[in-house]
Amino acid sequence: MKLTFKPFDGRHIDHVYVIDEDTGQRVGFIASQGTGFGGRGGIEISLFDGKYAITAHRYEECLGFVKGVETVLRHVEGVLRNMTSVSNPVSEKRGSTVA
Repeated sequence: MKLTFKPFDGRHIDHVYVIDEDTGQRVGFIASQGTGFGGRGGIEISLFDGKYAITAHRYEECLGFVKGVETVLRHVEGVLRNMTSVSNPVSEKRGSTVA
């Protein structure tokens, strides 16, 4: 999983998609309402049908959030993959019979 989005200027109203480079699918969006002085406005980020969402005020926050979600999900995928590969040999041994 590698999540990417086009760079944007959070000071202007804009909408960009977050793409999973591995699958080519849109996994979310970033919608900038135009952040002004004093933190008015905001940048809404929603990933995976709103499962991961925040309101940010700076581009760097957006990048950090998207990369953070990517890192956590890659870790979870790795753990699940390892659990599956470890559990398969055990279940195969239980089901086998000695001739």
